[in-house]
Amino acid sequence: MRASDRVMAQTTIDTARTAKHERWGFLCGAIMALGASLSFAAARAGILGGLLAVDMIFARFIVAGLIMLPLLLHYGLGNLAGLGWRRALILTVLGGAPFALLQTSGYGFAPLAHGAVIAPATVTIVSTIGAALFLRERLGRNHMIGAAVVLAGIGLIGWDGMMQPSGERAWLGDLLFFLSSVLWAGFTLLLRHWRVPALRATAVVSVLSCVLTIPAYLAAMGTAHLAALPLGFLAFQGLVQGGLQGAITMIAYSQAVMLLGVSRAVLFPAIVPAVSVVLGIPIVGEIPSALQVAGLGLVTLGLLTTVGGLRRIAGR
Repeated sequence: MRASDRVMAQTTIDTARTAKHERWGFLCGAIMALGASLSFAAARAGILGGLLAVDMIFARFIVAGLIMLPLLLHYGLGNLAGLGWRRALILTVLGGAPFALLQTSGYGFAPLAHGAVIAPATVTIVSTIGAALFLRERLGRNHMIGAAVVLAGIGLIGWDGMMQPSGERAWLGDLLFFLSSVLWAGFTLLLRHWRVPALRATAVVSVLSCVLTIPAYLAAMGTAHLAALPLGFLAFQGLVQGGLQGAITMIAYSQAVMLLGVSRAVLFPAIVPAVSVVLGIPIVGEIPSALQVAGLGLVTLGLLTTVGGLRRIAGR
């Protein structure tokens, strides 16, 4: 075989391998977006179904802790996957039970569309601003324009909450969503600053949250309260919040980043708000209002602008 033929054959193989990696990467990204969206809808359904936020946090971290324990044992339990106790505890406070409790509690006051939009939008904007201020990452024009559009969308959704009959309490849910997102943004920034791999951080946070949550829940609520809960519904929440969101979604997103690169992988969190609201229609029966749809559209547009998605679409 001539040298030119060998080069062409190798190029064909490399192209096919790249295409296969891209297809797998897009599939992982789609799994991440669907998993995150289902967890938002399931959390709202759990609150409407009579579960308390602490019940779902208990179920979430039992499942997530058990799933991630073998991974933590593999990375090293003694030094907590190389993080050490100080960093591990800080990350657990920011990305573990306190974050999940704030986010889940918000659904007791505000509808699905509020949490599905405010949470991922706030994480994106706060993380971007924090990266510029503390990590010295330069913000481009897309970041600034996208941030302004996202804030306008969040403003519309907040106004909608005040206009609804439950508006007097919806603002409290929005505040809880915002605070939980600030914690998660801090978690994200520290992961970047400390250069902690996502899987190691997830394993540590899940297991530590499980160890801390179970005794606190049983001491505060008691075994009689736990026995009175609909165990099937509670188990479902554990599988969705702990298994799907706490483990599978994180792993899928990490794989998408590896196969597609950060610039393309970050497009998938940007579609979570839209998918969450659509899934919420059959799952919890909440039809988004006109203001919610408008706010949702602005937030999605702003997020796509921030990560350069519109430029890529226009380029194609």
